[in-house]
Amino acid sequence: KIAVDNDPQLGAAQAIFLSQNEVVAQNRAFLLPNIALRGQSSDNRRMILGNPKPPTARYNDHGWQAVLNQPIFRLDSWYRFKQAKDLQAEAVANFASEQQALIVRVAESYFTILEEQAGLSASNAERDAVQRQLEQVQQRFDVGLVAITDVLESQAAYDSSTVSVINAEGLQSTAYEPLIRLTNQQIMEVNGLAEDFPVKNPEPQNIEAWVNAALQNNYSLKAAKERLHSAEKGLKLAKSGFYPSVDAQVSYSHNVTGSISFLGDKIDQRSVALNVNLPIYQGGSAPSQVKAAGHNLEAAQKNLDLIRSQVAENTRILYTAINTDVARVRARLRGIESSQSALDATQTGYEVGTRNIV
Repeated sequence: KIAVDNDPQLGAAQAIFLSQNEVVAQNRAFLLPNIALRGQSSDNRRMILGNPKPPTARYNDHGWQAVLNQPIFRLDSWYRFKQAKDLQAEAVANFASEQQALIVRVAESYFTILEEQAGLSASNAERDAVQRQLEQVQQRFDVGLVAITDVLESQAAYDSSTVSVINAEGLQSTAYEPLIRLTNQQIMEVNGLAEDFPVKNPEPQNIEAWVNAALQNNYSLKAAKERLHSAEKGLKLAKSGFYPSVDAQVSYSHNVTGSISFLGDKIDQRSVALNVNLPIYQGGSAPSQVKAAGHNLEAAQKNLDLIRSQVAENTRILYTAINTDVARVRARLRGIESSQSALDATQTGYEVGTRNIV
């Protein structure tokens, strides 16, 4: 929750999503009426040539015009609007993918911290054990039971373990940095996993079931599908360049002139028009756009096939990795029990004198 509110990467993705989410409203506007109001005013000076003292007339012209334009047949605008819906759906899928990616980044940061903490604990335990060995060897050397070589070897091992502790402390300290960046808060301690944290195989134990679930729900794949639909609309949009367009236009204008006119000094005009535009030749632009849109459609299809294959491949790899890790955890738990038994036996042997060093 803290990362959702503060992660800058997710914040940028959300801003991009909100921006792309407006594409439908923007392209719907090309199908709706367009109303414009224009006005003008001009000061004029008129001189009549040919007289000794040509008279000069000064007057003002001004007026305004209101124009309503309604698209009747705009195939390009229609396909652009349909394409915008696919782009909006792609933006939704991409943002959902970023939200899932944030969950993964937080989890990775958390487990990295736990791993480095465990590494530091292990390094400290190793140094304590080596220190104890060094003390025991030193005692045996003091009474003449071992040579100085054994002491030097133990001292070298202790120094090496000290270096390992220093390295582990550095790694443990820097492990918090990604989490601090994600949450924008100074976090220096996290709770560990519970002792009874469940480590179990995925259910169902059917790899193809998980592959099918991934192919149906993966957001990157959903975004690629919407990108393909958008490319299909793009091809239709390019082909619409060969079709005519029809617009209806209604206008009203009011003009006032200060000059002498047989129409009078005030003119009101209303007009209704149907404008038809039929493209004949555009320098080869339309066929070229169709070819480019066809290539874009092919690229979108290839990209979808690639992502589908990657999703299936990654799902199989992760499914196998989880089962392998579960088996590894169980094996290491048994190894811990065996090591504890060996430690107890060694400690007992040391205490009764059958072992000379722990």
